[in-house]
Amino acid sequence: MQGARRASAGRLAIATMVTAGLVAALVTAQAPVAARASDAVLSQGRSAGASSVASRSTPAAAAVDGDGRTGWRSARAGSQWLQVSIGPQVDVSQVSLQWGDAPATAYEVQISSTGKTWRTLASTTRGDGGTDTYDVAGTGRHVRVLATVSVTGTGYSLSELTVRGSRTGSSSATPGVRLAGGAGSWHLEVDGRPFTVEGVTYGAPAAEAATHFPDIASMGANTVRTWGTDTGSGRLFDAASASGLHVVAGLWLDHGVDYVGDTAYKTATLASIRSTVAAYRDRPSLLAWDVGNEVMLGQGETQRVAYARFVDEVARTIHSIDPGHPVTSTDAWIGALSYYEEHAPSLDFYSVNSYGGVGYLEDGWISGGYTKPYLVTETGPAGSWEVPDDANGIPLEPGDEAKARAYTAAWQAVLSHPGVALGATVFNYGLENDEPGVWLNLRTDGLRRLSYFAVQRAYGGEAPTNTSPVVRSMTLSPASGVRPGTPVTLTTSVTDPDGDPVTYRVYATSRYVDGDESLRPLPATTTGPGTMTVQAPSRPGVWKIYVYALDGRGNVGIEARSVRVV
Repeated sequence: MQGARRASAGRLAIATMVTAGLVAALVTAQAPVAARASDAVLSQGRSAGASSVASRSTPAAAAVDGDGRTGWRSARAGSQWLQVSIGPQVDVSQVSLQWGDAPATAYEVQISSTGKTWRTLASTTRGDGGTDTYDVAGTGRHVRVLATVSVTGTGYSLSELTVRGSRTGSSSATPGVRLAGGAGSWHLEVDGRPFTVEGVTYGAPAAEAATHFPDIASMGANTVRTWGTDTGSGRLFDAASASGLHVVAGLWLDHGVDYVGDTAYKTATLASIRSTVAAYRDRPSLLAWDVGNEVMLGQGETQRVAYARFVDEVARTIHSIDPGHPVTSTDAWIGALSYYEEHAPSLDFYSVNSYGGVGYLEDGWISGGYTKPYLVTETGPAGSWEVPDDANGIPLEPGDEAKARAYTAAWQAVLSHPGVALGATVFNYGLENDEPGVWLNLRTDGLRRLSYFAVQRAYGGEAPTNTSPVVRSMTLSPASGVRPGTPVTLTTSVTDPDGDPVTYRVYATSRYVDGDESLRPLPATTTGPGTMTVQAPSRPGVWKIYVYALDGRGNVGIEARSVRVV
């Protein structure tokens, strides 16, 4: 079958040149039909990328901004592409191309679920500009225009790429989510289709979700996980729907509560959860409810049993209000699942936060004899509680390259337990510029780290056009016995994979002096390539010093070392 093409008024109708047999092998097995009036524009304002860009005034995003007066222009001819992320697993019914003054003679319209393997929806070798509209049938997360022959021979210009369609299986406004399969072959299903969670935890404000969720979707993620849901969460659910994301919605339970005897807290909390679930149960982006986070970690045996029983009461209550979404609960080690097994049978699946130990979850699940699957709700590089101390006696933070490798390894560990591990929401899509934000954020201070790109590759997101500088080494001299205010030499080895010029910032934190996790700018004098002189902080104690290597394109490489001031 082939995409049905309609030429714009005043132009010759051009038949697509893809044979029925070829496209049948490449496109979802359903006949193309004219776009329904109810089908939405999926492409406008979404994240876009291109193989090349002629100038800053003609970026890929200009072809999906809804304004035909702007557009993308490639830097050269030959084989060039423009792609847009339309959200996880959407049904595409129509693609329209409004060409600029440099159209393609030959091109293909393609769709992909991974951003790596593409299926052809329609193509032509007789393009002559104007507007081309194709009625197509395909399901995926990305749509691409691959141009191969230019009319002008100098490049391509596309004023607008418009993709229409609907969320996969969206015959109802409320998606159906369930745990399917049996022992050792479990999986989540959304609207009857298998769904693997490829997500991030979201730490920025709900009010900013509409700003950040398109970027999360461009990473290839299909899910965000939160720790709490309140009256302001409606904006987050709406933003998730607009970006094709699902939400594992947290329902916070307090730490330090007497879950044996504090009946008043449990009664009030259960009433609040009833109200929250009723308010958001029909949101199309809702994937699952997640009750509590790491509460068992600091409890004794009696409290753990009582807490697990309360979680079961919450799960039963949620199911009575919202039978269309599964319920889980998160704790910080695989052994917590034994309490849920015995005392919380109403949970649909379990959830675990695990960083340096994520590679051992599979063995722990098997040896524990657990009977339900699990979702990894937090993972990433080893935390400060899992690493050895440095020479000054504070946790030795891994470098950016090691952190990026840790995200890759964590995702591989999840994939290595098919039928049991339901996916992961890695920690953390946060923007804080503080000590924890440097350690575990993908976008510290809003800047993309090597870890951001590692997660993007793991999830098959958009291919980056520019990546972070790499800080391969950092030393402080002297690093101990330093008098307040005296000079310290900071030496780094930095490379930028794209050849961008690198500038530097230096910060310090007194977390291990007085518990203050904030970063303070530390004036630095450049004395050579990657070499600076800074003044030791004035207060005695062990300080962490950070160097930020910035490429001016929104990317940063960060490294940290400690200095002992006496």
